[in-house]
Amino acid sequence: MSAINTLAFRIFGEKILEKENRFPLLKIKLRQAQIPLPVEQYISNAILFSLLAGIFGGLAGLLIGGWIFRGITPKSIVSMFGISQKVTNAVETPTFIGAHLPFIFTIIGALIFFTIIGVLTYGLFMAYPSMKADNRKRAINASMPYATAFLYVMQRGGGMTIYEIMKSLSNYAHIYGTASREFGNIIRDIEYFGKDLQDALWDAADRTPSEQFKDLVDGLISVVSSGGDITLYLKNKTDVYKNAATKEQKHFLETLGLLAEVYITVFVVGPLFLMVILVVMNMIDNGGPTQLYLLVYGAIPFGTMIFLVFLDMLTGDVEKMPEERITGIKQDSFSDVRVKPVTEKDEELLQKLEFYEKVARVKNVLLHPIKAMLDRPESVFIISAPVALGYFGYYFMKHMPYSGGFVETASTLDDYIYVTLLVLLIPYIIFHELEVRRVRQIEDQVPEFLKRLASINGTGILLADAIAITAQSNMGKLKSEIKRTVSDIRWNSNLVEALKRFEARVRTNMTRRSLTLIAKASESTGNIHQVISTVADDADIERTLKRERSAEMFIYVFIIFVTFCVFLIIVYVLAAFFLPALDGSSNPAMSMSGFDLKEYTLLFFHAALLQGFGSGLVAGKMGSGSMASGLKQSLAMMTVSYVLFIVFI
Repeated sequence: MSAINTLAFRIFGEKILEKENRFPLLKIKLRQAQIPLPVEQYISNAILFSLLAGIFGGLAGLLIGGWIFRGITPKSIVSMFGISQKVTNAVETPTFIGAHLPFIFTIIGALIFFTIIGVLTYGLFMAYPSMKADNRKRAINASMPYATAFLYVMQRGGGMTIYEIMKSLSNYAHIYGTASREFGNIIRDIEYFGKDLQDALWDAADRTPSEQFKDLVDGLISVVSSGGDITLYLKNKTDVYKNAATKEQKHFLETLGLLAEVYITVFVVGPLFLMVILVVMNMIDNGGPTQLYLLVYGAIPFGTMIFLVFLDMLTGDVEKMPEERITGIKQDSFSDVRVKPVTEKDEELLQKLEFYEKVARVKNVLLHPIKAMLDRPESVFIISAPVALGYFGYYFMKHMPYSGGFVETASTLDDYIYVTLLVLLIPYIIFHELEVRRVRQIEDQVPEFLKRLASINGTGILLADAIAITAQSNMGKLKSEIKRTVSDIRWNSNLVEALKRFEARVRTNMTRRSLTLIAKASESTGNIHQVISTVADDADIERTLKRERSAEMFIYVFIIFVTFCVFLIIVYVLAAFFLPALDGSSNPAMSMSGFDLKEYTLLFFHAALLQGFGSGLVAGKMGSGSMASGLKQSLAMMTVSYVLFIVFI
């Protein structure tokens, strides 16, 4: 237990223990979220951190209040809020309050900041277990069809008990996600805590946040205890979860469609409507564009960010592929031969060997940069980021000092900031789209490859020979990888390791699940025709679901594009025709005192750029589930806005 946990429990633990029965739901959520803290300890931490956050908030309130309320007097308050003379005559301000009014307001502001930040922190602490449990629930449900298919296929192949199958599944968390980790907890309870299979399954059913996983485990308990047909049970559950996944996707797409309409209404049309209203209000009272600054640089980017965070939470946890890749076979042919103990000289040689291997990897990247960027598009930032920052830094220093105010400074730097973004993002977009295209082409061919493999293997031909025959047919982007696998089998005479390396090279979720299951089944049984058929059906269903999502979401992505174009046109009309009329240069009767045409034009220009960037990210997240895929839409929208304002205004 850390020092902070100990301190929190010593201060608040005993009082919370007396009221422990008041938090039964929190206790359940802590277990479902896998937060390894008892209820009293977690609440103690929440109270302590809330007080600390409140204290920092109070100090910030003192600083902000001291700056805002300096020089405030009762007369300035009366003038600011337009209080009637009758009220001021009837209510006389006490001398002490009038003399110390700034200090009193500062203290009140600090107390308000302390309360708000403290309460918000405590609320976040108390809501965090439920949020994490819900995220785990979505992640488990998303991977349940594939995990159940793994159990069914391995059980149908024979040669392994249900315990051995679950243990094997627990080793593939990078492929089968959170459901695999749930089965890993069952294996942990059996191997480390000495529980039998039935008790471990009971505990897993109690602590999981997923109703689907609980339903599967409850059924396994009944089948195991009664000696029923586990294979038939797993087959039925696999079909049930496949149908549930299809229905869940339809519900998910409906929810995304609703969110797209909310985004268009609240975060695109709403800011546009407010911008028009604020301009009209400034015309009436000759005020400054302070509210426009808050809207353009605060509400638009902050609202888009909040919407993207909410959208990311809705899609659930995306299981990331591990960075490690299989590049060779670790030889164990002489594992039974005794060796001499490692000496200091041997350690030095091993360290040198490791150093030379690192140098060789760096050298390989430097000699073949395009290949490295195709493998990992993020690595392009190693080149583009320094170039972009160097470009911006050069022109930023060239135009110093900046003494003309925000409008002049922003007008000077806008072009360089835009070019910097282009230099930074365009290379990454190119390599990312190439990677997305590669994955899509491969996954489009995987079901057909598996179906052909199953039909050939079903005639009695060995799996290795079936792969060689399939390599002769047209498999598109997948054909070269299949040929490499055939050569790998011929050279190494190890089908399982060749399939593992095939899976590591291709690196798509669909191929990983399919090839891992085939490789594992081939280790336990020689008759894998039905295994390949089942895997092919699963891959075909997954491809169909992805195509349905892409088709459904294309409509809403297109609507986001159209809505942004409407936003851009209206902003352009305001900046190109409406604002110049208020400037008075063409019509003196319409001139406004204190009106700065450049300032308003700059605000509308930045509003179009920020709205375009945010709309592109939202379109990418909704269309393909990745904000990185939305960067091309963002740059396209920003480019249209930039050209429209720079060329035509």
